[in-house]
Amino acid sequence: MPNSPAQIRQIVATRREGGLGRSLHDVIVLTQRNLLLDRRNPAVILGATAFPIFLMVIFTAGFSRVVVPGGNYADYAQFLVPLSVLQGLLFSTVSLGVALYNDLDTGMDTRLRTLPIARSTVIASRILGGFGRLFIQAIAIVLVGHFLGFRFQAGILATLGFLLLAPLFAISFAWIAMLIAVRVTAPESVQISMNPWLLPLTFLSIGYVPIEGFPEWLQPFVQLNPVSSAAQALRGLSSGIPATQHILITLAWSLAITIVFGFLAIRSYQHRSA
Repeated sequence: MPNSPAQIRQIVATRREGGLGRSLHDVIVLTQRNLLLDRRNPAVILGATAFPIFLMVIFTAGFSRVVVPGGNYADYAQFLVPLSVLQGLLFSTVSLGVALYNDLDTGMDTRLRTLPIARSTVIASRILGGFGRLFIQAIAIVLVGHFLGFRFQAGILATLGFLLLAPLFAISFAWIAMLIAVRVTAPESVQISMNPWLLPLTFLSIGYVPIEGFPEWLQPFVQLNPVSSAAQALRGLSSGIPATQHILITLAWSLAITIVFGFLAIRSYQHRSA
């Protein structure tokens, strides 16, 4: 047994510098803790899921005959549900950032930093647990869309790809929320910093209407909008329409956002906890 503070600090430092397997174990343990917290506080998940479902029902009732002339509600649901899933998951990333802020504000982060784990483990576990939460939300939104007429038409592999690609794309934006959470001084600041640009990013996409429905001067932005590519990718996976290019573009956006903002978030967190 160590009998001096120096020996204890050395053991902690050695643990923090452990191999990949040890770090993954620490991430999994903290991810389980975060998922348990989500299960005990279902109101957060239900609230984040109810908003896109409400919009999905309203838009289906009000715009189906406009966007799909001569069609029915099911035709527009097939067009709309992919965007509804993306919108719900993207706005849920705000609550992931708020959860990290609460850990920092309540002292939980300080307790975790006294343990012999890598500093990046706290954020990484939030991201991994968040992916699980977003996956469940995607299933819930799809189930409601099923009652409106949405159907998976391309087989089990495409269905699984749909349910994985949506949270994978959304979780990359969670890194932005994590970066904001580390730097702000109030939980409301995470929402204030995320919502003003998430809203136009989802509405100014080809999720609700085709690109022809936008003014010509706005169409280039809509075309380049990553949400447009993600919506097209999900439509292809659900309806059997060829969408390989859109899937690759969506994966590229996800990777780029994760690399840039993941690096900045982890670096800011390490600097804060130094």
